[in-house]
Amino acid sequence: MNDQHAPFDFAGATAVVVGGATGLGLAMAEGLAEHGATVCLVSRSEERARAAAATIAERFGRPCHGCAADVADESAVNRLRDRVTELFDSRVNIAIDSAGINVRNPIDQISLAEFEAVQRVNITGAFLFARAMHPLLRAAGWGRLINVASIFASRSFPFRTSYATSKGAMLQLTRTLAIEWAAEKITVNAISPGPFITDLTRPVLDNPEAYRQFCTNIPMARFAEPHEIVTACLFLSSPASSYVTGAEIVVDGGWMVT
Repeated sequence: MNDQHAPFDFAGATAVVVGGATGLGLAMAEGLAEHGATVCLVSRSEERARAAAATIAERFGRPCHGCAADVADESAVNRLRDRVTELFDSRVNIAIDSAGINVRNPIDQISLAEFEAVQRVNITGAFLFARAMHPLLRAAGWGRLINVASIFASRSFPFRTSYATSKGAMLQLTRTLAIEWAAEKITVNAISPGPFITDLTRPVLDNPEAYRQFCTNIPMARFAEPHEIVTACLFLSSPASSYVTGAEIVVDGGWMVT
């Protein structure tokens, strides 16, 4: 990649996007492919991952792979590492964790199983993915790990005990790995989205009063479209961000500054 005159030229770069078949993960995968990266999409559903990969390959004329893995399962993440090692000759430049689940309940209605399921996907999964990708990022000569956190890592809302807890932990994982990997030419950063129009926010989008209440917190007074996450992803993935690590880019329409 030309890091001076075309910082968003990802020709020759490889990327793995967990949660890449839908929502924000898909938008970021599309953005990277459009700018020249060879991408591997990861979803719990192999059918969904392969379908999304085929669409990206056709749309942008780039090789794109679809793989199945449940980030909450250590064995599945290790199998993903082995598959990516084969696909990309043991080198990954960009690894993005956009997997996530949310259970909305007041604390006295959250079962331990529900709470642990959210932690397992959102933070244990982030840990397992980062650990698996580390040697591949290191071998590539330059690497970018991007964790998709949430503004609920720093702010919160009623009934978000499980989700907010997991995303707060993800920010600390990001900061810690940024320190650990700084000498290896690997940056580690987080993108913290506010409300976006995705399947994860469908319960709010389908409830006009809940949507109105959410929008009162947002100076821009709307939920974002998935494509509005892409520029933050491209920046953190590129040589232009070579001195940015342990950082959080908030994409929230202004919520965090209110």
